This record gives sequence, C-alpha cells and structure tokens, in this order.
Amino acid sequence: MDKSGAVWVPSNNPYSIQIGDRNCEVSISDESGKINVNKITDDTRTTFIKFLTAYKLEELAAETITDSILDWLDKDDLHHMNGAEKDYYATLPEPYEPKNGPFDSIEELTLVKGITPQVFELLRDHLSVYGSGKINVNFAPKEVLLYVPSITHEMAETIIQFRKKRGTIKKLDTLKGIFRHFGIIGNDYQKIMDYLTINDSNYITINSVASSGKIKNSYKFLVLKSVGHCKIIAAYPE
Repeated sequence: MDKSGAVWVPSNNPYSIQIGDRNCEVSISDESGKINVNKITDDTRTTFIKFLTAYKLEELAAETITDSILDWLDKDDLHHMNGAEKDYYATLPEPYEPKNGPFDSIEELTLVKGITPQVFELLRDHLSVYGSGKINVNFAPKEVLLYVPSITHEMAETIIQFRKKRGTIKKLDTLKGIFRHFGIIGNDYQKIMDYLTINDSNYITINSVASSGKIKNSYKFLVLKSVGHCKIIAAYPE
C-alpha cells in the first residue's frame, strides 16, 4: 500500500514511490506466473524444452537441462536420454550426489548438469519451487505460456496482447473464448486448463530498486501471503 492508501498487487508494471531523497521502483510478481520446476514431468518434457529454446538455448542444451532436471527429481538412478545421475556427478572435480527429490530453492538448479551460471541468470526469474504448478495467464510471459501443452506461439501471443489491451483476465469464460478462437474446446480445453489458472497464488516476489543520484540499491524478497499478515521466506541483495 502506498501513501495514498492504494493497495499494491502483483502487476506486469512496476510501482514508483518517493522515500526521502530516494526514488524507488517496486515490481511485484506472482510466483504462479512462473514454471514450478518440481512439477516438471515426462509429460511436460517436450514443452519445457520448447520453453528453453524460446530463450535461444540450443536444442541439445535444452534437452540436456530438461532430462537432467527430471533425473534430479526422480528417485531412481536411470538416465533420461540426455540426463545425469550420480555416476555423472561423481566425476566432477568436487563430486556430489543428485537430490533424487524436489528442489528446495531455485538456486539448487545450479547443481544440475547443463545449468551454467549464464543459463541460471537467464531463467531464474521465470522458474519457481512454490505453488500448485498451474500457470497464471495474467502474469506469465510468452515463453512460460509455451510450457503449457497444446499452447502455440500464436495462442501465447494472443493472450499477451489481450492483457495489454484489456488488462487482467478475470473470468474463465474470457479465457475459454480465446481458446475457442483456436479450436480448443471440450475435452481439449479441459486438458489445457489442468495447467492454467487465473487465480493468484500465496507466493509473491517483490523486487525493489532505490536510487539517489548515481547510487542504486536493489533487493528481492520472496513472500508468503496469508490472512492478516505476510512472511518473508527469503531476501536477496541484487
């Protein structure tokens, strides 16, 4: 909430506020606009590769990252086609074993085969370990929407343009109308809605940048919302 009493909510546009002699820009994003890496499965392998290649990663690099994430998550020592299990990690200069379980934080991804520091910086703002795994059509960028099975580049672009022109999609009937235009109806629509939502999650990320002259300070906070109060889960100086 700012000084005028207006409530700040997750938005695709930053908020501006003056605090003392500092100009502050605050961006609030909902974690549901990101891909929950703990929800990636063999069924979404192809679409996660599509998400990665949308960020200009080469096909083989995208396949290696995807399969290695799947291997990190599963409980067995069997490799996906381009993945990595403990025999790979044992050969590293500083060996360690894969988790064989869910990620506790996004930073844990840096331990996965194929995820270099450069790749991590490219993807970190579009991945999460929080929430149900459903993608919020009101906050997801085009590349994240492409993760959803059956969504094409044209469908994703239509959703983005709708948001720009008309704002938040508040009713499922509106979303249903968008997909009907592309022939997605009936069972096909129900299947695609297994991956989509218009509802906010309880997890938000707050990015704040305060500047005074040439001095800038940036912080990122991961917050869990609940009735009557909020809990900071993590804080990072940027």
